[in-house]
Amino acid sequence: MEDFQMAPMIDMVFLLLVFFMCVSSLSQADRRVELDLAESETSSIPEDLADRITLSLTADGTLYVGARPTSLEEMGDRLEQSLRQTPDLRVNLRADEQTPYREIRAVLSACAETGVHDVIYATYQSQ
Repeated sequence: MEDFQMAPMIDMVFLLLVFFMCVSSLSQADRRVELDLAESETSSIPEDLADRITLSLTADGTLYVGARPTSLEEMGDRLEQSLRQTPDLRVNLRADEQTPYREIRAVLSACAETGVHDVIYATYQSQ
């Protein structure tokens, strides 16, 4: 009678555990910029989060693509490259509640100029 070897199965379980831990930390990499988002009673969470780029705008006007600071021109170039790879690209715009609207408008205009028209403005959902 042969014994069933558990060591390879335990190795696979640990490999899967490490894989999921790495993937979960990478999925949160775009949200590392700490912001105080505005509150909205009518906000809703989008159901489909695929094909999104996260843009963050701080109160002093610093722009981030993901967690990397960038300029408005570099953001436009990055959006154009991403748009070529993913034609139905969408943007998730996170702006601090103290950010002047002229800064937000400049980012929205740059998105429109590159051809990205599906922009979600992120807010906190108030109770």
